[in-house]
Amino acid sequence: MEEDKKLYNEFLNGNEESFQKLITKYEKSLIYFITRYVKNLDIAYDIYQDTIMYILEHKEKYNDKYSFKTYLYLIAKSRAINYINSKSKNLPLENFENTLKEEKLLEDIVFSKERQEKIETVIKKLKKEYQLVIYLTKIEGLSYKETGLIMDKTEKQIKNLVFNATKKLKKLLVQERIIEIKNNKFIRLLLWFIVLTFVISSLTYAGFVIYKKYQASLVPTYTEEFNNSQKNNMWVCTFNLAWNEFIDERFGGEVSFRDETPSIVNSLNKKDFTKEQLSNDSYYIKVDVTRPELKEIIKNDIKNKFNIDESSTLDKINFDIPNSYTIYSFLYKKFEFETPFNVLDDDKFSNSEEKVKYFGITDSSDESLRKQVEVLFYDNKDNFAIKLNTKNNEDVILARIDNTNSFDETYNTIVENSKYEKNKVFNNKDTLKIPNLIVDTEISYDELCNKELANNKNNISYITSAIQQINFSLNNEGGEVISRGIVQDITKENSIKRDFNFTDNFYLFLKESDKEKPYLMLKIDNTDLMEISN
Repeated sequence: MEEDKKLYNEFLNGNEESFQKLITKYEKSLIYFITRYVKNLDIAYDIYQDTIMYILEHKEKYNDKYSFKTYLYLIAKSRAINYINSKSKNLPLENFENTLKEEKLLEDIVFSKERQEKIETVIKKLKKEYQLVIYLTKIEGLSYKETGLIMDKTEKQIKNLVFNATKKLKKLLVQERIIEIKNNKFIRLLLWFIVLTFVISSLTYAGFVIYKKYQASLVPTYTEEFNNSQKNNMWVCTFNLAWNEFIDERFGGEVSFRDETPSIVNSLNKKDFTKEQLSNDSYYIKVDVTRPELKEIIKNDIKNKFNIDESSTLDKINFDIPNSYTIYSFLYKKFEFETPFNVLDDDKFSNSEEKVKYFGITDSSDESLRKQVEVLFYDNKDNFAIKLNTKNNEDVILARIDNTNSFDETYNTIVENSKYEKNKVFNNKDTLKIPNLIVDTEISYDELCNKELANNKNNISYITSAIQQINFSLNNEGGEVISRGIVQDITKENSIKRDFNFTDNFYLFLKESDKEKPYLMLKIDNTDLMEISN
């Protein structure tokens, strides 16, 4: 909201580019919003244009007490309703029926799991250059000029790429029978729905989340407040490791942006977690120039150190970005319990309808299992913590604690409460019940991407990718963690022409290279000391 106000005020002061940025930000979602009323993409686009013209003609009417998005949507809604009221009487009923049928078919396509999987498959069939240009222009809403800067191409080349990528996408959609109707309007509307699919289902490529089962809501630092939605929250150190290297090796100090700096950057800049807090044999970090051969270098390094094949993950990363650096962090942990815990009967979790798998200790369990459990503290059945010991020097700490806002606060509470002096032995009457856990999550921190960094006046730098992946499992035998953190940035020379022309008053100094002060100084204000041309 504050960014919108800033752009609008710049527009009021005569900066037309700021207004274009503001409108581009909401263009796709606004046109979709209008189609919910008029059921026709062409008409929706006309109403969208009318909405923009109204704002341009009445630019002083906007009251920044309210969000610009709200103001924009209210105007669009008013114009859509006006259109319906003035035109609906003259339109045959079958037209509305047909458009409603089309929209129903489109919704079936978008929200069908099978169709979503097919759309993902189709997008992956596009060459990487097409994927990237669609992502930047259609998903991120960047201009052709901005996209060209990132992809190191001219504006005209980007226009051609968008045309060819869209044409190829349409062809594949028909070939894969995702759509059977070859009507241009229908395909145009379908492409809009595909864009919405990326937002609604997060079914994406090139740095978006791919939602599926076993997803957690990842937070970039453990000091961030929990997401208060119904999603499970998770933090793992790999993105912090990559960001630390970005600070040290690429930025040369705390990261900031030319315009507004996202709030998570301040947390990341604190370096609350560093590689010194890990054993050297559990992580890998690579900082190098982005180039095709870097993919094989990373793959071979990880294979040699951890005996893990990284091919599938590395295939998702673009190693063909010119003027770019890639920072790749990798964490691998595998631990086993000395004695596997008992597999318990499946049971529900909280208020869930489905049953899940559990492991733990019952009254009849072997004594050796109880020795693997250390009680950290126990106040009551809703406030306690334990530690499971492993044979790999890894502690598994589990706790039930209410009313904490972050992992940092939660862990500090556990540490404080662990000063508990009562019985810390897991005795014969105690029971333990832990659900098997599986996490398979990928996230892109998009608020960090495609915004100019404030590091060097002579260069233009952007983060193009900021991605984190995590695979984690826990069961009666032990657990495993595999996680990656990826930061890619590009730096281009500032395209502004600089004139080093001494054609007006100037100074001149002469000094010996190894001496501190000049031995001759001149201040030139006129041509008296200059050789005059014949």
